[in-house]
Amino acid sequence: MSNSFHEDSYEALRQSFGRFLAAERRLRGREGRPGGTLSSSHLRALFILLREPEATPGALAKAADLNPASVTAMIDQLEAQGLVERRRDTHDRRSIKVSLTPAGRERVEQKERYLRARFDEFFADVTPGEVAAATKVLERAASMMATIVDEPSKVPPG
Repeated sequence: MSNSFHEDSYEALRQSFGRFLAAERRLRGREGRPGGTLSSSHLRALFILLREPEATPGALAKAADLNPASVTAMIDQLEAQGLVERRRDTHDRRSIKVSLTPAGRERVEQKERYLRARFDEFFADVTPGEVAAATKVLERAASMMATIVDEPSKVPPG
């Protein structure tokens, strides 16, 4: 395989990635709508709590890619909806632990079942090898984007 990314492959990947990002923006645009819709940040944090019995706000901030002030507001919102609860750590009273309430666990499990069913529907004909290749490409794309963000002086203007 050549070190130079083939022009047709580059263009196809660029367009697909653009469509993916546009769909993700539209999905995020739904987040501000009323009706208790959980945002993608909420879901990333809640999925962590589905797998871990409790987590610190810092761990949730990292998982949801939020700053600490934003995660505090997010936890306030989730707590107001009855989805999570906070408690002081028994070993370190300065530390807070967040966990799902039973209602929160049911709502997140329901959302996960829905998302898994959508994955099954849309990716039924995709092989594990193709998933591995797609995962590799997405991870590389994320790394590439991170370097652009981390090295703004190297990006040409405009």
